[in-house]
Amino acid sequence: MKSFSIITLGCPKNQADSEVISGVCTKAGLRKCHSPDNADLVVLNTCAFIAPAVEESLEKLNEVLNWKAAGENRRVVLAGCLPGRYADDGTEGLEEIDLIIGPGEERKLDLWLGGSGEVGGPLGTGVYRYVKIAEGCGNRCNYCTIPMIRGGFVPRSTDDVMESVNQVIRQGAREVGLVAQDTGAHPDLTDILQRVTGLHPEVWFRLYYVHPAHFPPGLPGLIRDRHNLVPYVDLPIQHASPGILDRMGRGYGPDNISRIMESLENLARPVAVRFTVITGYPGETDEDFHSLMSFISRWPSVRHIAAFPWWPEEGTVEFERAKTAGDTVPEYKAGERLAALSSLGEAIYHSWSRRLELSEFPVMADTETMGHSCYDAPEADLQSNFTVPAVPGRIYRCALRNVAIDGMVVEPLP
Repeated sequence: MKSFSIITLGCPKNQADSEVISGVCTKAGLRKCHSPDNADLVVLNTCAFIAPAVEESLEKLNEVLNWKAAGENRRVVLAGCLPGRYADDGTEGLEEIDLIIGPGEERKLDLWLGGSGEVGGPLGTGVYRYVKIAEGCGNRCNYCTIPMIRGGFVPRSTDDVMESVNQVIRQGAREVGLVAQDTGAHPDLTDILQRVTGLHPEVWFRLYYVHPAHFPPGLPGLIRDRHNLVPYVDLPIQHASPGILDRMGRGYGPDNISRIMESLENLARPVAVRFTVITGYPGETDEDFHSLMSFISRWPSVRHIAAFPWWPEEGTVEFERAKTAGDTVPEYKAGERLAALSSLGEAIYHSWSRRLELSEFPVMADTETMGHSCYDAPEADLQSNFTVPAVPGRIYRCALRNVAIDGMVVEPLP
């Protein structure tokens, strides 16, 4: 084998894993190709958090196996959450896979490629990159498969995190996203944020997946005082009804979320909040849903709503309970609620647009024609389209000129 290609499915956490895999392959002497057509080895890094992600992973696996069958001396490595969740699910075609590795098993890949089993840091390119600060999750929410797939919460040491951050910045990153299944649970998160923002004042840092039960009390102050800790908080609240949150096993109630939001909205610096919510959860009444909609509408800082329906995932507490409780929300009603959340999200975007029209705000250029603002995570949220050519990696002070289907139209100011 002389070359490799990586296909990454799922969230930024998987992207961070793929960059470690890329480092392993490069250390083994393989050249990275952007297209599998030019590669000898394809690594498929999968997601299996919910049923649609499993289906997508299986469909992509079938495509990759067809790619292998169409050429000579091609190899396939299946990685990530799919083998982590289904170690032996009897899927047809497994015998055609050359190596299967679960989450955190990059050492097996290195050994298979002829190495000593020593795994180095991430390797990649691009304006924005991701660094994982922990693995696994210890929350054991009643609907979630993550602990089954990735195990309990294991934080990386501050020194290891710093080494990875420094490495991706040396490779050209101008924004670094710090990711984990539960970033707030890292015992040294505040120290990590202080160190990275102080050491690299010219680089943006963005924090993802802050579980409300582990929201660091010092985070609002850091956002206020550190200009390069972007004013953006990814907050998976999941719901706002006390009864539903309790049934989910989230370990907090709406009052806890309110205190977090108040601490953010009291800052002199505007903050954009991304809420992740689940609707159609078993037992969710119309009253529960209306309380969720009302709660989201209360907060001017909310800019993004990522809404998902509940999926009955085998192996979870709710999977067994919902079979006997008899209070599963009908699919059509869950769909109606998703549509209502989508409409609310559109209204929130329009409200933010009116606010941004009255101000200037920073936008980082990802390419010559587009970028992302400090209020929008790359790839996940609204993109910014420049009215004039930009320099990738540069931060521009911009004015909002229009809002299009694919994002904002912004004009760099002198």
